Amino acid sequence: MTKNSLKSDEIYGKIMIGYIVWSQRIESEGMILSKSMIKRLCSGAAVLCMIGCLPGCGTGSAPSSQVKEEVPEVTTVPFEPMEFKANTMGEVQGYNYELWKDKGDTLFTVKEAGNFSCEWNNINNALFRKGKKFDCTKTYDEFGNLSVDYGVDYQPDGNSYMCVYGWTREPLIEFYVVESWGSWRPPGEPTPLGTVKVDGGVYDIYKTTRVEQPSIDGTKTFDQYWSVRQEKPKADGSRIEGTISISKHFDAWKKCGLELGKMYEVALTIEGYQSAGKADVYKNELKEEGEYKEADDIEVKVNE
Repeated sequence: MTKNSLKSDEIYGKIMIGYIVWSQRIESEGMILSKSMIKRLCSGAAVLCMIGCLPGCGTGSAPSSQVKEEVPEVTTVPFEPMEFKANTMGEVQGYNYELWKDKGDTLFTVKEAGNFSCEWNNINNALFRKGKKFDCTKTYDEFGNLSVDYGVDYQPDGNSYMCVYGWTREPLIEFYVVESWGSWRPPGEPTPLGTVKVDGGVYDIYKTTRVEQPSIDGTKTFDQYWSVRQEKPKADGSRIEGTISISKHFDAWKKCGLELGKMYEVALTIEGYQSAGKADVYKNELKEEGEYKEADDIEVKVNE
């Protein structure tokens, strides 16, 4: 194709655009014009279009005074922390949060994503937590692999746990994976059922029973399953960081004969018992990754 034929094609295209543009305008505005007048107007429009004088035509850009692009403003609304002193529960940014206490002075500050802070004093028992509640239709091995990456400035004064906490139904089980604690290492049982080596630590595995005590289904008798670190994780002052591979603890419990039911909740939790203290959870990333696979990278020892 020669340069002249290319130029002719471009001119013809512009004439057709001009014809179409002005034909549509004449028709939409209800003008009654003779055919010869329409042809003259459209021919003129085509020439103007060819030299780029009509908006929507030509290769040139329209002057900025004619076309102004309106760019919508994107306003980011900062998250406003929410403070609670009484028992509460809710959901924010995909995380369920809850404060439960039987008595005492508490302050629970719900922050962005999984983060929160808490303070307690003059309590009997109080739990501050943020994680995920489920509908009790699936067992843990019907989810992906559950884990949590955490970072906590943990300052208990007395009996307290920093842990992953939750419940199942059918059977009704309360469970703990205790990463650190205050003045007393739970649960007070003399002999563990076994141990599991995971996430760079060794945890003792226990089973205890609560008789006619508060539960997610009212006052009930139910079992508790525990993984408790033999040693507290290394801290930078009062700050501790790490990962808790939740599903791997559940696998270890199963090897010790501890069967969980259908998942109701799993949450990073600060618990206080007849104590005082405070904590700032500045990282709490609960993950459900891939398709569940029984852990083959943990060491489980079952005591006879």
